[in-house]
Amino acid sequence: MSKTIGVTGPGGFVARWAIERLGREAACDVVTLERTSWEKHSELRDFVARCDVILHLAGINRADDTLLENGNAELARLLTAACREAGATPHIVYSSTTKREEDSPYGRGKRKAESELEAWAAEAGGAVTTLVIPNVYGAGCRPYYNSAVATFCHQLTHEEQPQVHEDRKIELLWVSDLADCLTEIALDAPPAEPIVERLRGDVELKVTELLAVLEEFRSAYFDREVVPDLTTPWRASLYGTFLSHLELDDHRHRPPVHTDERGGLCEVIKTDGGGQVFFSTTAPGVTRGNHYHTRKIEWFCVVRGEATIRLRPIGGDAVHEFHVSGASPEFISIPVMHTHSIENTGSDELLTMFWCNELFDADDADTHYLPVAA
Repeated sequence: MSKTIGVTGPGGFVARWAIERLGREAACDVVTLERTSWEKHSELRDFVARCDVILHLAGINRADDTLLENGNAELARLLTAACREAGATPHIVYSSTTKREEDSPYGRGKRKAESELEAWAAEAGGAVTTLVIPNVYGAGCRPYYNSAVATFCHQLTHEEQPQVHEDRKIELLWVSDLADCLTEIALDAPPAEPIVERLRGDVELKVTELLAVLEEFRSAYFDREVVPDLTTPWRASLYGTFLSHLELDDHRHRPPVHTDERGGLCEVIKTDGGGQVFFSTTAPGVTRGNHYHTRKIEWFCVVRGEATIRLRPIGGDAVHEFHVSGASPEFISIPVMHTHSIENTGSDELLTMFWCNELFDADDADTHYLPVAA
């Protein structure tokens, strides 16, 4: 049976991701409560009456101390008062924070909001899940607000110099993972009694360590035009966040095309730790290669045209041939200590894609000339 899931604060960073994620689920309908509706009694009452679940993501996190301490509790009070009037008992999922334990206006205010919700649940038989959430990062987060990640990313992509004011440890949770969690909770059965769930982040590190990673991303992108090491999920999601702060025109790269009488060669994707992808064009009847590698690993794939790839082991006489065609693409892996070549045997230009496990270094190319024909 389909659920109606309400979202408060729909214009906020986390809410936008949650709404997008819920929109991919067939088992729910999403309704939102706009900021102006908090002051309109009938709209708030009608909203809670429609909802099976409410993701209460609206909140106050930047204001004077009085509003910080009382504002979030007031939102919870308004929400539960509307539920009482409508006779509604939706499952309320509240986004709290790891700062709830701090003796600060914001921390005390979040605890007051939790208490309001729990008191309503005990009185009315409603269900409340409080999520204790660490620092959230991801595309769409506003810089110069509450996120060091967003601020640093914006500064590094706009030729500004980040500064660390307090080098403390921060725990980071990717917003997409949080949206998945919110969706799962919303679609599950409500708890029998109020629960508090502490969400764990993807990584915990010092602010200076975070900045060092983002500076690495900046250098790789702007100075070297290389994809950095993305072998851990949090680095991949952080890199995606970094890219989201670029101006759209800065997403364009124009790698040079090296041409000679044989055709052209262009290095299109370079990665730290994953090698590089490049392609070549070869004129009809022309042969490329006639060299071997002692450590480099390469894969060849003809994507347009006809070719013959030849391999001969060093010190051996036997030549092995692969006849390949762009009409039926195949990858041919090139073993080390085998001299190899690729000949355009068709009547049209040959287009070949290559992968190599390391970036090209003219001072250490590991490319040694030796004709395939013994």
